[in-house]
Amino acid sequence: MLLDLPEQWQELSLYLLPKDVLSFVSIHRNIYKCLSASPSFWRQLLVRDVDYEETLSEGENTSVAADIRQAFLLQSFMSSLSSVKWLPVSRNLQQRQFPVKAREGHNSCVLNGPAGFKSLVITGGFSDDQGVTVMTLKKGLEAHNSNWGWTRLSPRYSDEPTFVYGASLTPLPPALSEEMEKDRFMRVRPGIIEKNVAKAVRFGGFEGGGYSGETNEVWVLTIVDYDYEDSSLDQFAVWEKMETQGPSPRARAYHSATLIHDRYLVIIGGMTQLGSCIEESVLDTKTWTWIDMELKCKGEPTGRHGHSVVWDKRRDRLVMFGGGSGTDLLRTGTDCNEVWELKMNGIVAIEEYRSPVRSQSSSVSDNEMMWEWSKIHKNTLPRRNHSMRMRSGDDSDSDDSAEGTNDSEIDLSPSESLCLGRCHNAMKISPDTILLMFGGGRPSTNGMLGYDLAKDTFLRPNVAGPLPVPRFTGVASFLETEGYILVHGGFNDATGGAVLDMNVLDLAPSLGRQFAGFPLDEDRQSQEAVSDEAARNGRYGADPRPGPRQMSALQRLLLAQMYEAQMNGL
Repeated sequence: MLLDLPEQWQELSLYLLPKDVLSFVSIHRNIYKCLSASPSFWRQLLVRDVDYEETLSEGENTSVAADIRQAFLLQSFMSSLSSVKWLPVSRNLQQRQFPVKAREGHNSCVLNGPAGFKSLVITGGFSDDQGVTVMTLKKGLEAHNSNWGWTRLSPRYSDEPTFVYGASLTPLPPALSEEMEKDRFMRVRPGIIEKNVAKAVRFGGFEGGGYSGETNEVWVLTIVDYDYEDSSLDQFAVWEKMETQGPSPRARAYHSATLIHDRYLVIIGGMTQLGSCIEESVLDTKTWTWIDMELKCKGEPTGRHGHSVVWDKRRDRLVMFGGGSGTDLLRTGTDCNEVWELKMNGIVAIEEYRSPVRSQSSSVSDNEMMWEWSKIHKNTLPRRNHSMRMRSGDDSDSDDSAEGTNDSEIDLSPSESLCLGRCHNAMKISPDTILLMFGGGRPSTNGMLGYDLAKDTFLRPNVAGPLPVPRFTGVASFLETEGYILVHGGFNDATGGAVLDMNVLDLAPSLGRQFAGFPLDEDRQSQEAVSDEAARNGRYGADPRPGPRQMSALQRLLLAQMYEAQMNGL
């Protein structure tokens, strides 16, 4: 009988979808007894479904099987994105203890921390605070059971880092960070057990107020941790300006920066004083060289900023979501909700073109070098753009960019479309699943959407917990093996000011985990969801009525006081 053949059960299960695997394992006690306690079975499923790169527990005992099974369940819930839950962090912690105050246009990213830990970094933005706040949490499935502490570091630097907002901060892979350092930052104090070095690269941003002074500078932030025999920990941050080679790219801010193949940083789009562009640039982070190659693109989207781009590794493409046009975030331009893909034809083209002298015997043809833009979903929002035009994917009213063969209209409501508006947050939470949240200049939203890369369709998760304040141009950091997203700051168009709050999103509430990373406001009331009517009448783009940044200082102060009083009264 089949019930007496454990190997056949396992082989059969490997062809099932995650939800069907769970049903199959529970269908009979013999099957459950055999498969639920098999580490190799859950390990194969985990690697198959999520390209899992974390070190898995070794061994074949029951506790190891339980850990890997829990990791599989977590990744399966994130992949399906059927439900999520907001966990509001205590206002007392945010307002009186946490060192990062209200701000917008800042950066955050997740880096490897000391052994067994991760570091979540927050820095920069529209603020006079040049510090680097490093949040430390336990790595893996037990992260929710321990406190998430933090340290505020005053960075060291060989060159003083410039003040910027609207820059990008992209983590570099651990192997590359270690290779770059080798014997640097060695301490003379005895008793060092371990040194951990993690790096992130910052590009672009505005250096002046009023969306001016865009830059194309490249800086590297290094976080160094020393673990000593006496259990003490020494931690510091270093900023270094990188002298790059090759043709310098266009200076810009509110662009996208996507690392592919653990090496190449692809910069797309962004805002300048003259308008928004779509120009693509590629930086080799091993040699710090801007690649001098003829980046041929068949058709291009119009110029945009505040969009997001993710690398769809399984289909070898970059996927771009939404964004906006114009020369600032509120007074000019329009939002869009279209989705594009950039087919890169593999890494071979970059590898062969990065050589200063291209061999005549190169196997790469001109057609293979052509990166091809193709529109997946067309824009359905009205265009009323009054901004200046720019060459190379100009910032214009018309939607005359090249149409892809798979172009289709998005079936999104006006409020849902805000999640693709300018300065939204987008995270790839599984190989085939994207989470889009917040965004939109006027009005901003506190909603969210999912996107299935395999089917190129949108997902609508069930959202529980008290909704946070609507915002855009805030930060959101995805903790992959922990199953959480931490959200901080942003700008709220209703109050005309930066948001002072911090929220955690549980991506797998069905697991019933009790979060102990931060004290929570269990009685927090939910903010009102942005309605379709508000989104429809929400002044996409230029509007003759005064916006928050066109109000007088007194009006903005009164609005901010009313908002603070409302929030403190909840």
